[in-house]
Amino acid sequence: MERRTLLGTLAAGTAGLALGAHTTKALAAASPQTNPLADYVARPFDFGAGLAGLSKDLLAEHLTLYKGYVGRTNSLLKDLLAAEKEGKKPAMVQELHRRLGFEFSGMRLHEWYFEGLSATAAKPTENHPLHQAIAATWGSFDLWWTAFKATCTMPGIGWAALVKDPTTGRLMNAWFQDHENAIPVGAQALLVVDVWEHAYVKDYGATGRGKYVDAIKPLIHWGAVEHRF
Repeated sequence: MERRTLLGTLAAGTAGLALGAHTTKALAAASPQTNPLADYVARPFDFGAGLAGLSKDLLAEHLTLYKGYVGRTNSLLKDLLAAEKEGKKPAMVQELHRRLGFEFSGMRLHEWYFEGLSATAAKPTENHPLHQAIAATWGSFDLWWTAFKATCTMPGIGWAALVKDPTTGRLMNAWFQDHENAIPVGAQALLVVDVWEHAYVKDYGATGRGKYVDAIKPLIHWGAVEHRF
């Protein structure tokens, strides 16, 4: 299986996995493009009337926000390349770099997040190497989830993630501040959960992050997460 780093491109193969319809389409849309200068295209995620615990309106608003990241990433890539070719002042180029890190990472993290949600989520496969690794690391799946939820609900704006160090195979729970900060460099993201307020406030209010994380748990599409392992 092809491996990738945190900001790499998710491999497309889905053979043998019971992926949800929106996940299958999204994975197909993630196939590498032959033109390295082609614009990024918003992936075709479709959650219909919503998911249990996540309303249609919340998801529609969230998908619109994701499309904004895609559009701004395309604009910044063009502006940055032009500025570098023209030898623009360093301060201008540096600010474009900073903004690109935020927008590109926001685009990619949202893609991984939406890929991992499904109304017909596949349950964890106990004998899958990923779940064996989780049990070996934390003692049990339940103990891992308790630690992961604690990561999801820590103060701050960002994402919680289960990541793998491809060099050693070590699993870690990680916190991604904003989209692009505090990330273990080179780590491979397996599961990401958006805990920015826009991901839950419409349904759960400003203090409802814990309830939102509880609602996410049965929606995790473990087929997609295991595919990344």
